[in-house]
Amino acid sequence: MSRAGKKHGRNEEWIYGRHAVRAALQNPNREILRFVVLESCRDFPNGCGASAQKSEIVDRNFFNALFGKEAIHQGCAVLTEKLREYSVEELAEDEADLRPFVFLDQVSDPQNVGSILRAAAVLGARAVVVPENNSPTLTPAIIKAASGAVERVPFIRAVNLVQTINNLKKHGFWCVGLDERSDRKISETPLKGKFIIVIGSEGEGMRRLTREACDFLVKLHSFGDFSTLNAAQAAVISLYEVLRQNEA
Repeated sequence: MSRAGKKHGRNEEWIYGRHAVRAALQNPNREILRFVVLESCRDFPNGCGASAQKSEIVDRNFFNALFGKEAIHQGCAVLTEKLREYSVEELAEDEADLRPFVFLDQVSDPQNVGSILRAAAVLGARAVVVPENNSPTLTPAIIKAASGAVERVPFIRAVNLVQTINNLKKHGFWCVGLDERSDRKISETPLKGKFIIVIGSEGEGMRRLTREACDFLVKLHSFGDFSTLNAAQAAVISLYEVLRQNEA
């Protein structure tokens, strides 16, 4: 079967959405296998880089067959080789790198995960780590929501989240979990050094063993008694606080 007749191979992935596609095209570590656009988006390749010369025009049925009619693909997509996968241990080897890791426990909404990746890229996280089981894979929807951040921030699936946290702690990392029930505010917690920020799902939060692996449980400062934020919003605030303290 020709490449045009199949979705993708095991080591390939489709990316759609203007920001995500442009970032993939401009990433020298990406091997672009195919670049497709709708007739209405024929001008989009201009300014996307050398790979834009290889673009081809397809009809809407092509996109619907690949991504479904509900996908907000914005009329462009690329088929690429997947990026190299990193391990947490490999990224932790750089002792001079003080960027935090972001661990997600039970966060499953693709929009949240994509937005967290975007926050991680903007605010300087070393990687976003999720448990291998019961967590989303890096789907086209997540990549689009990340708006190009997957080209900059590794997305890692850990076999055992708690074991990975404990291994990092042996290398000098401190683990801070977000918990709105805590009496300790994140703004009052020293965050200079090597840190892991753990974010749980809305409602259930972190699992018990993950909570127990944290050195500190902190809450985000809020006005009044309404403190509910989704995981992505919590990630933005906590990563900004880490950045603020380390640049002070």
